[in-house]
Amino acid sequence: MVNTLPRRSELPKEQTWNIEALFASSEEWQKALEAALASLSELEPFRGRLGESAQMLLRALQLRDRLQLEVGKVLVYASLNHSTDGSDPLYTTMLTQARGALARLGAAAAYIEPEVLGIPLERLETWMQAEPQLALYRHYFEALQTRKPFVRSGEVEAVLAEVGDPLAGHSATASAATNADMTFRPVEYAGQSFPVAHATVGELLVHPEPAVRKAAWESYADGHLAFKHTLASTLQGSIKAYAFQARTRGYKSSLEMALSVSRTVDNIPRAVFDNLLAIFRANLPTWHRFWRLRKKAMGGKLHTFDVPIYDSPAPIVQSPKLTFAEACEIICRGMEPLGREYVEPMRRGLFVERWVDWGQNQGKRAGAYSSGLKGTFPYIFMSWSDDLYSLSTLAHELGHSMHSYFTREAQPAIYARYSLFIAEVASNFNQAMVRSMLLREAQDPAYRLAVLEEAFSNFHRYLFVMPTLARFELELYERIERGGALTASFLIERLAELFAEGYGGEVEIDKERLGSGWMNFSHLYSPFYVYQYATGIAAANALARDVLEQGEIAAKRYLDFLKAGDSVYPLEALRIAGIDMTRPEPLERGFGVLSSMVDELEALVG
Repeated sequence: MVNTLPRRSELPKEQTWNIEALFASSEEWQKALEAALASLSELEPFRGRLGESAQMLLRALQLRDRLQLEVGKVLVYASLNHSTDGSDPLYTTMLTQARGALARLGAAAAYIEPEVLGIPLERLETWMQAEPQLALYRHYFEALQTRKPFVRSGEVEAVLAEVGDPLAGHSATASAATNADMTFRPVEYAGQSFPVAHATVGELLVHPEPAVRKAAWESYADGHLAFKHTLASTLQGSIKAYAFQARTRGYKSSLEMALSVSRTVDNIPRAVFDNLLAIFRANLPTWHRFWRLRKKAMGGKLHTFDVPIYDSPAPIVQSPKLTFAEACEIICRGMEPLGREYVEPMRRGLFVERWVDWGQNQGKRAGAYSSGLKGTFPYIFMSWSDDLYSLSTLAHELGHSMHSYFTREAQPAIYARYSLFIAEVASNFNQAMVRSMLLREAQDPAYRLAVLEEAFSNFHRYLFVMPTLARFELELYERIERGGALTASFLIERLAELFAEGYGGEVEIDKERLGSGWMNFSHLYSPFYVYQYATGIAAANALARDVLEQGEIAAKRYLDFLKAGDSVYPLEALRIAGIDMTRPEPLERGFGVLSSMVDELEALVG
């Protein structure tokens, strides 16, 4: 018996997202691309004139914002299609064209911020008082001032914008190698042949038979190891590209630039990053205890294929089965403490507007994400399996999408995004809320253990894997900034060492395959992104507890946080919700939740 995945065209419509709401066809998309590119010339007449009047400045900013949405829509469509079928050369071409258009827009608009910074603050203030529409940009102007020492001349900014596309090519090369060229040998077991693919490996890694888990893990790792030198080169190129930009702008390090600016101006103190690494290492004994209990529950042996760093640990008990529709209903019930304002648009997106692409098909890339921009649906990409892990993934991505929904509804285009630093708060908040409901309702010990298993999977990724990757990433950037180089052997060796420290001797390690795990994380092509998963889950669990204990008052604070977008700095947005991430306390609370769950695991498994 051979299990094969359907082609993309063979999936039922209800398992796919409503991408037609963006563009009816690739031909319509092409026309939109050409129109957007033709419109870039409209920016040129404003060059050198932004300081003339409030109206001149306002018109230029509004035009730039409009063009960003037009080009962004083109990019979203191409990216969504490429994710669902990376083997289709049409989608690869479209994505390349869309990224090129974004780079050209960046170059065409590069003069704007240097010119804004050249306008005296007193004049800007007078203009904002006289022109209410310009006053909307107040926070943008204030944030821009914090970047003033690092903004170069219009000419240099144009060059940096132009090179953005080729410098991003390292990520595109890694994606092509991983999602289009990489192949994996199937798992043969009991007369069956199971295909190993990005969309199926997660299901195989939680298979009840250890032999299937082992074979799937080895196949997946070996498929990546076949590209280890290529992917080491692309990762090194990506890090060098970011280090070049940080150095060109005058930052002391790549980390300093990443903490200051991600998608927008963040102004995250270095202490937030350092606190995470310190608190994580101090709490490693909690993880060692967890691995010890898990090893005991699994018969005295725990292997690296039982705890894959890119997926869920092998379960002690099997997850109950549930369909996509059942999971949607559970999530809606779990989020009821936020009220109709939250649940109704989420339900509409799940059942009417088709935000989610959840079917499995050939060529579909790995992972899950939420994507879109102001004026589009907050699309969700994932591959569904009938278990609690998929329910958790869906809840997580719905957290992102609902964050986007409220931000885009409440904010003008200039603030209709939000920092990566707070993105993982909303996603983990949903998981925490749904999990709390399931644990309150769980009567059967086996079901309760299954819910805890999903929770440990979540915490394993966010409070074990991601902080370890943050330590790894910092070392890589510092190595490059000292003039060193990254080789596949170094990357494999060092990552294996860091995870071995985290396992505390409780896990039997296949060093080469474990160390290859850096190839599973496209996150490393987004500089210093991974640490924000850990800060996010800590803040999320604290906020979920506040909502459940305080009710409507805390729920309103949380909804206000979701609506803030980029209208405030991310740390300020979290303060609206009631969390201060400059202090160690939220991180300690996060590890406290983990510790209490380990206590319950010990009570259940002995």
